[in-house]
Amino acid sequence: MFRAELTKLKRSSTWIIAFVLPILAVTTGTINFAGNSNALDSGWASFTSQVVLFYGLLFYSMGISLLAATAWRMEHRGTNWNLLLTATAKPFRLAAAKVGAVFIPVTLMQAVLVTGTAFSGIFVLHLEGPFPWGFAVVGFIALVAALPLITVQSLLSMLLKSFAAPVALCLLGCVAGVAAVTSTTLKPIGYILPQAINTRALNLGSIAIAESGGLTIGDAASLLITSLALTAALAWITVPLIQAVRLR
Repeated sequence: MFRAELTKLKRSSTWIIAFVLPILAVTTGTINFAGNSNALDSGWASFTSQVVLFYGLLFYSMGISLLAATAWRMEHRGTNWNLLLTATAKPFRLAAAKVGAVFIPVTLMQAVLVTGTAFSGIFVLHLEGPFPWGFAVVGFIALVAALPLITVQSLLSMLLKSFAAPVALCLLGCVAGVAAVTSTTLKPIGYILPQAINTRALNLGSIAIAESGGLTIGDAASLLITSLALTAALAWITVPLIQAVRLR
């Protein structure tokens, strides 16, 4: 079933989304750093913080919502959804296949982000010192941290026939996520809201959003455990919902 889902995505706009958004983040980060080099004087630390600032707050989560909506879009055309439910004996396999299919282009997003950041820092900005490989570690942590949002957006895209509705809901979550990671009062929400988890993960060790925490074993482990636990809880909810849809 997973192979079938990947085949469906081959001719979709999925790969364009996965490539363009991280390149946009690297481009804006490069422009911001070059235009404010006097204030941003911490070399690679300043540059990587500029790259992930808007990417972590908006681009990454919105990219995931677009990928999930694209993965489910064809199922809502004609009788595809009914045929899929009839052919699927185990709802968990369907949910896992969809999440796995979205996870692949999300992995590409992170690979493009890290590679593009390294290229721009070395060959465009000519930053001193070696590329900080901790940034690549952050990219991996953010992949795991993305699982809750991938799952919830897949769930919303399954339940809502509209392509725009789940994407709009994700945007609202991004707004709430910004508030959660920048406000002391709303900070607890940042530990359970998928968009805020993405922001915190991408800004680990960042000098742009200090509240996200440092690139330490403790902070990274906390994010990873929370992400996996939340993903498991969302998957547990998704399976009976698929069964309920089948019975309608």
